[in-house]
This record gives sequence, structure tokens and C-alpha cells, in this order.
Amino acid sequence: MWRFQVTLPDSAKAITDRLASALAPLGIVHGKGEGGDGSDIEPTIATGVAGIDLNQSGLRYFDTHHTPDDTLDRVDREELRQNVAAWTAMLAVVANAPEEIGPVQRKSH
Repeated sequence: MWRFQVTLPDSAKAITDRLASALAPLGIVHGKGEGGDGSDIEPTIATGVAGIDLNQSGLRYFDTHHTPDDTLDRVDREELRQNVAAWTAMLAVVANAPEEIGPVQRKSH
């Protein structure tokens, strides 16, 4: 993973700051865009649900993604460890957040 992006209400900015602190040691930066893009979750986010995206690098993503070679033995162990650590850190920050996480007013594009 290389970046995270959020779609959170302004009142939850502290969550974004804590995410940045928790994910930085893993080499993950805060991206400038909104979280929640992509055809699988964008319609849900559009209804006002908050979102956090953890984005993996796309440099080699489609070399095997959804191909016959898309098997667990081809997963880079270090990337998998980083991915698990990132999701664990993100979930810990969100689960322990005292701030309200939604709903979100979507910005006009």
C-alpha cells in the first residue's frame, strides 16, 4: 500500500490525522483525493456513508489480478504483511475514535 484517502465529515478531521500518524511508519501517505471511489463502493459512498480507502500500488496490480495466475502463492509476503498491518491500524483508529464518522456531505465534482 502506498496511500490512504478519506471521505469523512469535517468534524472527524482528527481521525484523518490519527490515520496519517498510524500509517506513516508503514510507508503509507495521506492522498489528496476522496476515499470511496471505484465501482464496487462508489454508489454507497454517494449516499453519504463515510469511507476510507487504503490504496495499493497499481504498478503490477493488473499483471495477475483476475487472471488464472491470481493465486495466493503469487502474493508478495512483505506486501501482504504491510497490507494486514495497514488494515489493522486503520480499523483500530476507526474503532476507537470518539468522533462521529458519518454521515458525509459529498462535494460537487
